[in-house]
Amino acid sequence: MDFVEMLLTNAPAFIFVLARTGSILLLFPFYRFVFMPIRVKLGLVGIIALTLVPLVGSVPMPAGLLELAVGLGREILIGFTIGLVTNFIFTGVEFAGHIMGYQMGLAMANVYDPLNNSQISILGRLTGLLAMLVFLGANGHLLIIMTIKKSFDLIPPYGFHLTESLGDGVLTISREIFIIGIRLSAPVMAVVFFLNLTLGILSKAVPQLNMFVVGFAIIIAAGFVVLLLTLPAMQGAMEKSFEGMWQSLYGLLRVM
Repeated sequence: MDFVEMLLTNAPAFIFVLARTGSILLLFPFYRFVFMPIRVKLGLVGIIALTLVPLVGSVPMPAGLLELAVGLGREILIGFTIGLVTNFIFTGVEFAGHIMGYQMGLAMANVYDPLNNSQISILGRLTGLLAMLVFLGANGHLLIIMTIKKSFDLIPPYGFHLTESLGDGVLTISREIFIIGIRLSAPVMAVVFFLNLTLGILSKAVPQLNMFVVGFAIIIAAGFVVLLLTLPAMQGAMEKSFEGMWQSLYGLLRVM
């Protein structure tokens, strides 16, 4: 009975917390990656929202439906921004896998991605799974809940403002997709480039050899060897990228 009374008393706070939490988690890569029934996902959103309601404090009920709709729209925009920024890092890591797969000659070896309803390269899928493991190993699933709580400290309900600095900040962070992709795929790209150059020279020196057949297998094998050797460095680069992601998120929250 006490729980029901608490929920009724803090109904406005629960509505706003639920809107922001739901929009963040439904766009969050880890939350979308886990294959579970939609009812379970909605239940988890509700549990997290109920946990955060006492920490947010009291929220006044809007005077009319228009104010309520505007307030909820602002909460959804906050959640969309946070979820979008977290997607940039994972997209950059998958982009690195796409580049490596294309350079190694695996561009046609694609698998179906049910999350985005599209085709994705095998290496893109592999690097995406690796990024998810690194994220969980760094307690990212707990940090995102802390970020939601921090967002209410910096931006209380009705406190969101769409500023020019916010748009500039999102565009600046979006550059990480290409920076991370090139940085992680650089070793494989360099090795494949020199192999192609060497095979090209050999094909001119020894025309009898079928360099297309031989080189295809050599490039794929060399690419996987380089990828295996650079996995520790990739892990460190991903961890730094996630650390920068949290700092960028807090910076965006301050300008909202």
